[in-house]
Formats: sequence, structure tokens, C-alpha cells
Amino acid sequence: MNYSKSLLITILLICGKLSFAQNPIVKDIGMSDPHVRVFNDTIYLYCGHDSHPDDKTWVMKEWRIFSTIDLINWKQEGIISPRDNYMDDNSNDCWAGDAATRNGKYYFYFSDRKRSIGVMVSESPKGPFKDALGKPLVSPMHDPTILVDNDKPKTPYLIYGDKEGGGFHIARLNENMISTTEDPRPIEINGKEWQEAPAWMDKNYIFKHQESYYLTWGRDYATSKSIYGPYECTGAVGNGHNLSEYAHGSFFWWKGQFYHIWCYYLRPGFKYRESIITYCHFDDNGRIVTDTDFLDKHFETGVGQYEASWSEIQAEWYYEKSPGITKEVNADGGFRASNIMNESWLRFANVNFREQTDTFSARVIATKGSGQIEIRQDGLSGLLLGVIDVPKMKGQNIYRMVSGKLKEVKGTRDIYLVFKGNAKSEFDLDWFSFSE
Repeated sequence: MNYSKSLLITILLICGKLSFAQNPIVKDIGMSDPHVRVFNDTIYLYCGHDSHPDDKTWVMKEWRIFSTIDLINWKQEGIISPRDNYMDDNSNDCWAGDAATRNGKYYFYFSDRKRSIGVMVSESPKGPFKDALGKPLVSPMHDPTILVDNDKPKTPYLIYGDKEGGGFHIARLNENMISTTEDPRPIEINGKEWQEAPAWMDKNYIFKHQESYYLTWGRDYATSKSIYGPYECTGAVGNGHNLSEYAHGSFFWWKGQFYHIWCYYLRPGFKYRESIITYCHFDDNGRIVTDTDFLDKHFETGVGQYEASWSEIQAEWYYEKSPGITKEVNADGGFRASNIMNESWLRFANVNFREQTDTFSARVIATKGSGQIEIRQDGLSGLLLGVIDVPKMKGQNIYRMVSGKLKEVKGTRDIYLVFKGNAKSEFDLDWFSFSE
């Protein structure tokens, strides 16, 4: 990299305009309590801001908004200040917040430490946000999460609180998103993970998958068929990479992929955090599986980009997929892309071909019939790099390695795997690579 280009990137980073994907997502800024929302196909990250690595108590003077359209380049869109709501202008108590949209407006729900939760409103997800009430929405307690249900009226709910404050609480919001239709009620959680959680446990996040509600806190979670509960503990959302009782995170879907983002303290006893992100899956029983295996192998690379030199690019790490493709559990506990039919496709964006390669290999099952995998560059109709035959298998669930030659690829490219067959063809893909 030449000096002028390096200087430009440094300036952009200092000004908060540009940051490249990696883990941590944006390093050395004290990104805490990350809540992600997808508005109009753009990812927005609303987070707290820990002031200094040497702080021994929480000094949080503002909230920050970041956005990305590719999971690689994160742009700081703005700052949400306590001087624009009922908190003190010089407050250090800007604890966790969350965002939602309704009827063309955007709402930011914030914590005034443990004293209360307020709400701000804007015409844009980027802000500026202004106080909607001039007073708390609910009090006391903190750490708001908003869930807008997928029922016909798209009912909005506020979930907040901590264990020593009577547990997490829930209240349905009005259509205006700045008032509640009912008194907040405590959420019943049954199971050892909640019983053994420390008294201070807060950090809730809630989402819905299929017909179940997933209520998470720290490292653990519980599920229920009713948003009001009771919830039954299920276990940990994942293992390793600072997924502990101190982890505060969120989950989100984007382009058919599911992600988990969370923060962690850099040093014990110091209140300074950074946030990391990885792929996330559900097993056959609907349990959350945070892909810490990906972090073990590719922590610094981050999601949404790949190195062609990797020995295996797992199918479940796709960047985007066609409708109908699902993730299924392998016998070894890993995952595969399944229910791949004729004309199905998987996109792996930003594959970096640092070295010349002329081979594509894949571990695949033709569960029905036979077919081909077209490897295309930069689009579904982009340059055809190669075609790999997938023969009919003699038995189901028997993987086979297939490979073939590719045209030369250079630079960073989007790679599309396009599956061809007949009306009865069906495939599962475990992983692929650009070497034999």
C-alpha cells in the first residue's frame, strides 16, 4: 500500500467515516451493548460508548449509530446525546439502547443508567433523535429491547429490567410506540441457567424464530411459545470467545443469513468493551448455535468476506442465498446447506484470490437425481469460471468430493454457486474450496 492511500484510510478511520470488517468490528472505540436493526436492507448498529480503556466504572456519555451495506465497511452515522433527551447534559449514564421503526418514523429507546427508560424519535434511522416524551417511558430499570411481532397487527413489545429488580419485564406498546397499553409485568423464567445467573443480570435480547420466542441474557437463553412466558431455559447460545455472563449482544437476519453480535470487557475490572460478530445457526431442535468455530479459524477476517486460500469454506457461511435453501445439521455436529434445487444459488461475497488458483472442489450430496454446479463471478449471469458435475449418489447422506478446473480468477470477487439439474434434482453442500 502506498503512503498516500495509507494516510487517507487513517484519516477516514480517525474521522469515524470508515472502518473495515474484522473482529472486533470497530476496534479501539469502546463499542458496547450492540443492538442491530435492519431498515430498508441496510444494517444499523446502535451501541453504547465506553469512554476510556482505563475507566474502572462505566463512563458512557453518548450512544453511537453505525451502518453497513456489506458487513465490511462500517460507517459512523451519528451520535445520540443525552442533551437531546430528559437526561442531564453531562450525563455519564448512557447505558444500553435499542431501535425500532413504525409508520415511517424511527424510535430509539435508551437507558438512564438503572433509573429509567426513555424514548426518542427521528425521521431517519441515522437521526437526529429527539426526546418524544420529555420524561421516562417506564421506570425504574434499564436495558430495553423492542420486539415487533410478526402477527397481523405487528404488535410491538418492550422488554427490559434485571434479575434483582424483579426479573425481566414486558409491556405491549401502543401504535404510537411512545406509550404502553398495559402495566409492565414480570416474565417467568424456569431453569437452572436463570436460577444460577448473578443477581445483577440484565443484558436481555428477545427475538422470534418460527413460532418460538427466544429470550437471551449474557451467555444463556430460554424459549416460550408465548411472548409473555413462562420461558424454559435451554442452555448457552455458544461457547468461547467471551460468550460469558458479561456478554451483551443481539441477533439479526440479513439476506437469508443469521448473525450474532456481542460485546466483552477487554480487561477484568475495567469498564471498556469491544464487539464481535459471527454467523449463527439453529440445530434440528431449534437450539441456537453461535458459530465460534468460524471465529476460531477466521476471527480477524470477520463475516462477509473470505480468503480463497482457506482449506474449507463452509456452506453455512454464505453471504446470501436463494429462497428455499436451509441449513441442516450434519452427523458430526456441523452444518450444511440443504434443499438446494435446480436454479438455487449461494453467494459468497468478497472472496480474495491472493494467489492464482485453477481448481474448485466441493463436498456434496445429490440427495435426488444429479446435476451441476456452475461457478460464476460477480453475478448470477456473470463470467462462468467453471462447471462441476454432481453425479447421482447410490445412497442418501453419502458425501462425495467433486472437483474441476476453473478459469483464472484475480483480486476480490463475488462468487456465485449456481446449481443446475432437472425438476427432481436436489443437493446438499457441506463445504467447498479452491484447491484440490
